[in-house]
Amino acid sequence: MTALPISATRRGRGPLLVCHPGGPGMHPDYFDAVFDLAGAHEVALLHPRGTGNSPRPSTPDDYTIDAYAHDTVAWIANSATEPTFLLGHSHGGLVAARVAAIRPDLVRGLILLGTPAYGGDRAETEAKALQNARAGEPACAAALARLEAEGDGYPPEPELGRFLAEVIPLWVAPLTGHSLAWQARVAQQPVNRDALRYFGDVVFADLGQVTEDLARVTCPVLAIGGDLDGWAGPSHLALLRRCNPRVLAHTLPDSGHMCHVDAMDRITGLVTDFVQDNEKGNTDT
Repeated sequence: MTALPISATRRGRGPLLVCHPGGPGMHPDYFDAVFDLAGAHEVALLHPRGTGNSPRPSTPDDYTIDAYAHDTVAWIANSATEPTFLLGHSHGGLVAARVAAIRPDLVRGLILLGTPAYGGDRAETEAKALQNARAGEPACAAALARLEAEGDGYPPEPELGRFLAEVIPLWVAPLTGHSLAWQARVAQQPVNRDALRYFGDVVFADLGQVTEDLARVTCPVLAIGGDLDGWAGPSHLALLRRCNPRVLAHTLPDSGHMCHVDAMDRITGLVTDFVQDNEKGNTDT
């Protein structure tokens, strides 16, 4: 498999922390809160294939987890001088786990943020139950109505950023001034419809492969998720923890799937401590 030459935005100094955003297909800047970690680390926010400054693949179906993982492996191999810490959010966590499984020599520590342990009907049922439980919140009620109006498809690519912004209340804790400002930025960001469609049509039903990848990982792992996350919350964290004794799981109270919006200060503390504890390399215990 040939990797695409993906780009990254780099800030800060210290141990290299490579961050793979989720989406998939969202502009990497939706995840730019990770630069809060740049005070103690050099943070590299990857631009996954077809987003940001990275090229699109030649076909609209070339958005497999393996493809994203090979892009990431190539970037780390070309840009890092030693094994790095690798953080993935949501879909990016699936990619990060695959990278750590297939190239343990490149990954010193793995951080999974809002990463699902399974998909398919079970995940969809659980997520819808949590979303419906929040229907009393006006913003969530409006988001649910928007999803129902759209049906099973996606709007055209020029409208996709606005659509995602409209349903964001279901992905975060009750809206604050901070999350409203972030929501407004997301509405203006481009989205790769091919990547999002491929995930929904092909990848989502088989998300459980992440547990197989995680079982093979030999480095320390930190898994973080929000208690309001219907797509990767406490039940997902429990399963990830059972996959591998190296997994340290932490649940963030009052935090949704976009936990970097709701709780970046707490995430910064957890990640900084994890990196400091594991700077000397992989452990086998």
